[in-house]
Amino acid sequence: MLLLLPGCALFTAENSAQSGLSSGLPWSKRKSASEAEDGPTLSMVRLEASIVRRPVNDARVRRHVWEELDESGLMSPDVRQRLNENGFRVGVAGSTAPWALQSLAQEAVAANRPSDLRQIAGTENQVSVGPAFSLMLEGKSLLEVQGPLDSSKLPLSQIPQLSALRDRSNMKCVFEVTVKELNEDWVLLNVLPQIHAGTETARLSVQGANDQLPVRQNVMPIYDHQFTVKLLTGEVAVIGYHESTEWNLGRLFFLPDTSSASSENLLMIRMAGIEELKGQSDPSFRLNSFGR
Repeated sequence: MLLLLPGCALFTAENSAQSGLSSGLPWSKRKSASEAEDGPTLSMVRLEASIVRRPVNDARVRRHVWEELDESGLMSPDVRQRLNENGFRVGVAGSTAPWALQSLAQEAVAANRPSDLRQIAGTENQVSVGPAFSLMLEGKSLLEVQGPLDSSKLPLSQIPQLSALRDRSNMKCVFEVTVKELNEDWVLLNVLPQIHAGTETARLSVQGANDQLPVRQNVMPIYDHQFTVKLLTGEVAVIGYHESTEWNLGRLFFLPDTSSASSENLLMIRMAGIEELKGQSDPSFRLNSFGR
């Protein structure tokens, strides 16, 4: 199951007179200079994501897909080594997808939307990787890659990061994806592994003037294993399992089943494009608050 919770933000613009040409300014400055004339603008990144589940003997997941991904240019060697040692593997495919990734993406889309398998913009070797969603700057989504898991059947005591987790019932493995930077044709994403566990409880939250009671669990973020990835338009981030003889977080996320019929997971996140929304500020609008 793929859980998408896009973030949101409220934006306004000051009415001020600006003169001069803005074409020579950087993109972010140019956008600010034009807001006085055209109204406030809001940039959003359009992403696609899906979870591929394939038998462990499928060579595409284990070997072929990684042969054509860039793993070395994403992060510093020490960060990559720490992720690998804990079972995580991260790579990026260019806008022209390699055959193994293209094949896995087509199967993922066909499994979720059999009537909507398509190629993007008529470009060869580019396919949708899954459901689309949009995020603003600092917006967040939760991508559930595993769960719920039966903790009684897993050697969780061998994973030191889980030693502080008391209630291990209904355990789920989730990635929190946050937009850290946006530009005309690229986005910087922060990816944070999380463990969700415990009884699902309704908790009060407020969005605008509406009270809501979403169902939530206890959340344990694994800050030591968060990382950032930069994606150009059309590029795909791939997150999977780095093989190890020991039990670790990566195995819990991507290969917790040790039976002969087990499946290995692969998370794909594609940057489909950057969108700009234009609006007009309303000086009479006021956000409601308690007691008013």
